[in-house]
Amino acid sequence: MIVGENGHGKTSFIEAMLYCEVFRSCRGAADRELVRFGADGFFLKTVASGSVTAGFDARTKAKKVTVDGAEPERLAEAIGIVRGVVLSPGDVALVAGGPRERRQYLDVLLALTARGYLEALSTYRRALRHRNHATMADAPVWEAMLAETGARIVRARRDFVARWAPTFRTHCGAMGERGEPALGYASRTDGSEAALREALERSRERDLQRGRTSVGPHRDDLRLLLDAHELRDYGSAGQQRTAALALRLIEAEAQQAATGTPVTVCLDDAFAELDEGRSAKLGQMIEGMAGAGSQVIAAVPKERDVPEVIGSLPRWRVIEGRVGQ
Repeated sequence: MIVGENGHGKTSFIEAMLYCEVFRSCRGAADRELVRFGADGFFLKTVASGSVTAGFDARTKAKKVTVDGAEPERLAEAIGIVRGVVLSPGDVALVAGGPRERRQYLDVLLALTARGYLEALSTYRRALRHRNHATMADAPVWEAMLAETGARIVRARRDFVARWAPTFRTHCGAMGERGEPALGYASRTDGSEAALREALERSRERDLQRGRTSVGPHRDDLRLLLDAHELRDYGSAGQQRTAALALRLIEAEAQQAATGTPVTVCLDDAFAELDEGRSAKLGQMIEGMAGAGSQVIAAVPKERDVPEVIGSLPRWRVIEGRVGQ
């Protein structure tokens, strides 16, 4: 348990711990925003199943990553050596926010757990940029690439929904949700390569005039439902918060299922906006994950903010950016 008043560095501590998972902030901040005021950059070293370092120079905006002392040829080779998940009040944006939040959730998780997903996503994004600035003559070349990699992306996302929808329902119920939660996937096509190619061809002239591509997995959405209604539009604050927590717990479980190794679970003031009942039930679920081998780190402003069921965690304190006992 990391205890400290607001503004003393609890979130920065968790952010630093898990930066080396995908080499970016877990809260979406740009690298330059992570640099201490007055400093020239930052350097992190994490020891997991190997030694991973990340350095960022704020003056040149250069970032360097090493694994066991050697710089990998591609950054993708270093992604996922460090593994963890952060639960925080801000996660409600996964439910209440726009489709981009949910697509990013899927893309990061599948990049860590689905073989070939990161490569397909990188190729798709590169083709998308080219198609958005292509001529009518060049567009078909990029559309073929978009259709092929896009179909792989959609297939992986649909497989994720099918695999984890029952778990989503179970977790929401365990935290006190009485309705019928469900996961779904929303797309303008069936996601097949042929359907994507046809849709891109149909929208080509309009898309090129506007400089953007209107169909494909970059426009799809992960649907979160309660009693067949969109949680984003009709869910209460408590229901949206429960669904967001369920997604984060799935994130931890999916990584463990992919690697066979429990991940670090970080609670960044995660109980702050929960009622007493949901807080206690989440605490029980986290205790179960700890019992299964996950390391649990709870960052809170006050010790009493942590449910009694996980209140026996060793105490550390953070004061003005320094952590100590």
